Amino acid sequence: MTYASHRCCPSATGRSCSEMILTLPIPAVKIKEIRAHIDSVTAHVIPNKVIVQGTLQKQVFFVGEDNIVHHFPEQARFSAMIDIPGVMPGPEVVVQVHPNIFNIIAELSPDGTQIIQKVIIDVDVTVTEFVQVHLEEDPEGPSVLAEEVIGEGIGQVLEAGTVTLTTTAVKVTDIRVNPEITQVTVKEDKVVVQGNIIKQIFFIDADQVGRHQGVLVPFATMIDIPGAQPGMNVQARATVADVNFTLDPTGASVNQEVVLDVFVKVTQTVEVSLALGQDLTIKTEQVISCVSTQVMEEVTVVLAQPAIKIKDIVLVVQETRGRTIEDKVIIQGLFVKDVYYINEGDIEVVETFTIPFNTFIPAPGVSPGQNVFIIAQALPVVFDPLQTGTEITEKDIADIEAIITETVKIGVEEDPCGTLFKVQQVIGEGSAQVCAEGVPVPVLPITIEFARIRVGEAVEAKEQLLVENCICLPFKARKIKSVEAVVQNVTFEVLGQQVIVEGEVRKDVFVVGFDNIVHHIQETVPFTGIIDVPGLAEGSEITVDVVVESIVQNLICGGCRIQQLIVLLVTVTASEERIVEVVVNVTGPGVFQTRIRALVDVVDDGIPEPVPLDIVTDLTGPNVETVTRETIPLVVIVNGTVGPQPVSVVTNATFRI
Repeated sequence: MTYASHRCCPSATGRSCSEMILTLPIPAVKIKEIRAHIDSVTAHVIPNKVIVQGTLQKQVFFVGEDNIVHHFPEQARFSAMIDIPGVMPGPEVVVQVHPNIFNIIAELSPDGTQIIQKVIIDVDVTVTEFVQVHLEEDPEGPSVLAEEVIGEGIGQVLEAGTVTLTTTAVKVTDIRVNPEITQVTVKEDKVVVQGNIIKQIFFIDADQVGRHQGVLVPFATMIDIPGAQPGMNVQARATVADVNFTLDPTGASVNQEVVLDVFVKVTQTVEVSLALGQDLTIKTEQVISCVSTQVMEEVTVVLAQPAIKIKDIVLVVQETRGRTIEDKVIIQGLFVKDVYYINEGDIEVVETFTIPFNTFIPAPGVSPGQNVFIIAQALPVVFDPLQTGTEITEKDIADIEAIITETVKIGVEEDPCGTLFKVQQVIGEGSAQVCAEGVPVPVLPITIEFARIRVGEAVEAKEQLLVENCICLPFKARKIKSVEAVVQNVTFEVLGQQVIVEGEVRKDVFVVGFDNIVHHIQETVPFTGIIDVPGLAEGSEITVDVVVESIVQNLICGGCRIQQLIVLLVTVTASEERIVEVVVNVTGPGVFQTRIRALVDVVDDGIPEPVPLDIVTDLTGPNVETVTRETIPLVVIVNGTVGPQPVSVVTNATFRI
């Protein structure tokens, strides 16, 4: 099935509207139904305009000449540019897009081989911006949910350290830093922000090859926010203030400093009645109804170990959500509880259990599609602390309050002495009516594109070596005071998938004689060991690290000798670089591809350099015959951040023609 052509005809508004002419795989006698929905809607703000794009997913059902109902999916796309004077891009600008299918007009060609379609879409856009304003309250005004500002603050994080490079560098060209926030916790009068500093180090090695090394460093900071309390809402963002780095003269490491600015704002959702006015227009949630209930679940959990006593059960409610139906609110959520108990060995153990729950609350006047905000508070768990064994029965209870709202735009009055709120101020609105355009399906032949990339895989093996040694003392010793040991002169030789490691342990032994004088004895003990390294490839770069893990020693022969057992930990790391040919793009009918973006060394006629590249991870569709895959380590780019991980990629494929 392919799109044969596109024709344009005038729409009801005088604008041209393209027709989608779809060629059917078999002749049809009737169009039974066309179902459609809109997804993948994006909005982009440019000065004084908003550009909206989206995809239309359609399911076409038709009756063939065989009197069988046939079905096939198809895609269409639409775009609109809506004029909204005064709109400018910015981090606090929010665009809400509400596209709706206005009409689908479809007719069958006289010979039944084509369907001619016109899909008309209404696109409504509202642009708001988060602002902080003091608003006037009025008991007679509309009751809305608003974010009362408790406080805000900025903290700084300084991360400084030395990063050991994977290979010696002659120059560091760039260090790119991207902070990510992983957890924000509101405490009394404070906010704790935790996250990671993700660094990409780009450098030139001794062979003038450009290389990349990823580094992830966790960070944490605490910012004072007077009035903050646990359970309040918090927004946090981290930005890079400064990055400074210098390459060590040896080229083995880079010294770097990263300064982050961390901003937090604490707010509290409150129900408030605002005074209507003309100072500014805001988009908010107007309260329609408020209902509450209490939910209780009597459950039996199975412990991993038999308990002789239940010490405590701590319960919280998470992931609550609600939806409205006629005169009711349906609520779902999770009870998450930590069970503290004493096992048969008199050891305190904690286990976590997750119990889903659902309930409904009568709410007269509520209609489907309205918004629901849930406030859930867990109550103390009811249980018998004298229960024993692995099956524990208890009752989980929570108070549930559901606030039903609808999204409205209202004009409000400012008051310099009023409460400070964070609100969405409406900057502008606009609408457009557009026609969807068909997505052309490529015709045979199916094309497949490849790229050659360089990947490195590491193999690591660790093994302990035992070195026995006996020291003859020139005198009798009363006791051993201490011993200091270091490993030196380490050499190795590779034999297949084994590495022969040799070296010396230099020891400084301090013993106390019967003259009560501390005597010093220095000794060097050689060692040899064979380390098995499964998967070691020929020509791999080998690094060997040997450290003294422990030394066990005793005085024997009446203090004339010291018997020692030295435990060495040997770590062998092998890195292998090879060229892999991967699939980066496939085009053709009946073929659907899944791709990821990764930072890879692309091998061409020049020096391989790290570049972002889309790599195919899966191929599906009726025309896909076979798919060849290989798992390789890749630095995957996700939402602007990177992280190394094993990825199964497509290296080849065959297709049905």
